[in-house]
Amino acid sequence: RAATPSEAAAAGPPFVVESDELVDQVSVPGETITLRKQVIRVDGRLSLVRKFVDGCDGPPVVLVHGFAQNRYTWHHSIRSFSAWLAGRGFDVYNLELRGHGRSRANDIPEHFSDYVSDAELVANVIGMPAFWIGHSLGGAVSFAVATKVPVRGVVGIGALYQFAQANRFLNALCKISTLARGKRIFGNVSIRTRLAGQVLGRLYGITDIAGYAFPISGWAPGSVEPELLAERLERGFDWTSIHVWLDMARWGSGEDIEFRAHWRQNQASLLVISGDLDALMPPEDARAAFDESGSSDKTLLELEPWTTGLHWGHLDLVSGIHAPEHCWEPIRAWMATR
Repeated sequence: RAATPSEAAAAGPPFVVESDELVDQVSVPGETITLRKQVIRVDGRLSLVRKFVDGCDGPPVVLVHGFAQNRYTWHHSIRSFSAWLAGRGFDVYNLELRGHGRSRANDIPEHFSDYVSDAELVANVIGMPAFWIGHSLGGAVSFAVATKVPVRGVVGIGALYQFAQANRFLNALCKISTLARGKRIFGNVSIRTRLAGQVLGRLYGITDIAGYAFPISGWAPGSVEPELLAERLERGFDWTSIHVWLDMARWGSGEDIEFRAHWRQNQASLLVISGDLDALMPPEDARAAFDESGSSDKTLLELEPWTTGLHWGHLDLVSGIHAPEHCWEPIRAWMATR
């Protein structure tokens, strides 16, 4: 039987289990898993979706979405990484950072450091070292929290650490944003990306072809089924704060990410995964977290056609047709040995 958060952290931050039910979820086509799904509210504001199979006592895993995303980074109706992990014995916590999804409320993040504070709070609720798996900006959150609390290990999937150095378009956008910030033209506003996601989802045939040339394309052409991609774009794109983007723009313009010095001394076990056609986090940028980690236990997995027979982008590292074989399973195997 999996421990409840209250058993693991009786003296930790306040939380409420808002719902608790047995559900059947498709992990991959042809595999349906009966699991327990709980919606947990932490400190009255943060939302976690917890999934586990009754009777399993595997270690906790925290999933952290990226910039302007939400819990649907990790769960889709026909392919669900969170359900897949739960079906293999892990105790899975799908975190929505403040300002996103069920954690939106009226709590808008003002800086990237707010996300790190959220992650620390969740670590205290779980009450034991967890594996942290982050996609995109969620990777940076996971790297940062590993410098603050004990962890079993950290996995960065297309994860941000060094940003916009290998993509000239993104680099220019960061510099323009940083210049505008200096002129104080931005207020405390939120960005809504869901409409853009809906448009992209409905124009799949066009955007999939454009993925070969568009400088910030989000997936490798042909890597995701049209129906799943439409679901991912329409449900998974969310609100975020302009100030979080401005933090990212500072890093893209040459400033060090806040936790860089601590990361260079950090001993957390590390797995970094990148995709060869990931325009948002090119392999040259993604591997910086691996190169600069102080850990003696670190692994770099660069997905590319010479070994997998496929090209890889950004979203498809988690959501793609071949992600279970080439990304999910290596993560499971890596965690199983730790």
